[in-house]
Amino acid sequence: MASQWPEISTARKEKRKELTLQGSEISERIENEGLPKELFKLNLNYLVISKTSLVELSDSISKISDLMRLCLPNNKLKSLPASIGSLTKLKLLDLSNNELECLPDELNTLLSLGTLNLSVNKLTKLPAIEGLTALTTFDVSYNQLEYLPDGMCENHDYLTEIKASHNNLVELPDGLNNLARLSTLDVADNKLKDIPFTLCECSKLKEFIGKGNTITERRLSKMVEQGQMKGMMSYLSTELQKKRALESKGEKKPKPKKKKKAKVDDDDVEELTKDMINILHFPISEENGITVSVQVPVITVRPFIVCCIVRKLNFKKSLAMFKHFITLQTKLHDTICEQRQVATIATHELKSIKGPLTYTAEFPDLLKITPLFKLKEVTAKKLVTNLFEDAEALRKEKKRSTISGIHKYLELLKDKVQYPCLKDAEDNVISFPPITNSDKTKISSDTTDILIEVTSSTNLDSCKKVMDELLREMLKMGVGCSEDEEPPSSKEEATEEDGAEPEATPKIPKNHHLVVEQVKIVDHEGSLKVVYPSRTDLLNPQYKVIRNF
Repeated sequence: MASQWPEISTARKEKRKELTLQGSEISERIENEGLPKELFKLNLNYLVISKTSLVELSDSISKISDLMRLCLPNNKLKSLPASIGSLTKLKLLDLSNNELECLPDELNTLLSLGTLNLSVNKLTKLPAIEGLTALTTFDVSYNQLEYLPDGMCENHDYLTEIKASHNNLVELPDGLNNLARLSTLDVADNKLKDIPFTLCECSKLKEFIGKGNTITERRLSKMVEQGQMKGMMSYLSTELQKKRALESKGEKKPKPKKKKKAKVDDDDVEELTKDMINILHFPISEENGITVSVQVPVITVRPFIVCCIVRKLNFKKSLAMFKHFITLQTKLHDTICEQRQVATIATHELKSIKGPLTYTAEFPDLLKITPLFKLKEVTAKKLVTNLFEDAEALRKEKKRSTISGIHKYLELLKDKVQYPCLKDAEDNVISFPPITNSDKTKISSDTTDILIEVTSSTNLDSCKKVMDELLREMLKMGVGCSEDEEPPSSKEEATEEDGAEPEATPKIPKNHHLVVEQVKIVDHEGSLKVVYPSRTDLLNPQYKVIRNF
């Protein structure tokens, strides 16, 4: 009969969410009796089994359904069970330093997976990975691969790092330029004979490591071996242009049509009346910009965040303008945010914030915030408990079997060991998503500059879509001023535009303006994760966007 493992007994009694099993003693137990069944009955979100004699992983791993981080490095694993595909909440999978020879196709169903580490194994082939749409880091270095997996260049909008050194790669896929955020590509010590020309179109690529290959073109080989990335990218760009010129040679070009004068005039009027978003580049001096640092604890709780600054707002253009803006946020929370379950919006008075900001997670009884429209600071634990009690009271009053839709977002915090929060440079909590932001940074009708924050536990794309929609609606409602205009002082009163006298002669309708400034999101080591708005954001023909970068 298998003995009771004290580590597992303690985790069960204390309802721990994290468990680490490693070392020679654990290894001996695994060799003698295998992993105990009780392990797979725990409600964990972080499991580490390392430096042991573990050869195979039980199918029962799928029973730990809330698992977000599974770390199994430095063992003797030869394969994985297909049931691994049932861990739909998994965000990190570390299988490095094992003896894996193959992987199940079900790996492709891990839609939330952000980091996949398969380094130092015996893999000769990988299953397709086009389903891993949340992937940011992919490490297959020190294996025996001849090709990168199918789907490597498809649906990976967030992939920033590919490490595939010390393999037997004979070619790279031609679609690497589809990876819009790729910043690091390490393919050193392989059997590559050329580099795809389209690699030059990876605009975010900052590091390419390719030495130790057998590039046939001598000039390109020299640049790769010496790490001359700038020269290499210039060479690839030139060759790509030549290739495309040859491909298009001989094609008949349509004659340009002459534009009628009346049509040109119409186009000019349309351009003049288009609403406009003016995007200011992140300031050259870091001290003058807002940076948000994403810390490790929040990654398993609510990992995605996007921010930007909107300047030169005028909530006094009409008596109802400020009210309309607040109503807009409520409307978006109910619609595109799906009652805050997909994403949550928070707005802050910029002058009340001291950067840089930190996005992290804290234990509920330690996290303290002064909620919106409240005077006293309260712990997150008490705040959430009160909200759950209100939701339950309403459920009973309405005689429903579940809590109402407006309270569904509370379930996102259920069973969470830590809660997400955004802090300023003085360690003050200014936001507790998806619950509330701080009264200390609330906006008013006198506000002219705001910081907007959108967070999500789902994906980064949801954050961006919500932010795009919010800015578009702000532009439409006319709350912004152009760069040349000055917003009103706090002493000026709001005016009621609806009662204005009609003009004697009709004029071209006045277009609306919005001035948006970039905010950087970095990881705990200071490496850039996302900047918003980037060149790929706010793409809509209905308005004009001026990008000052």
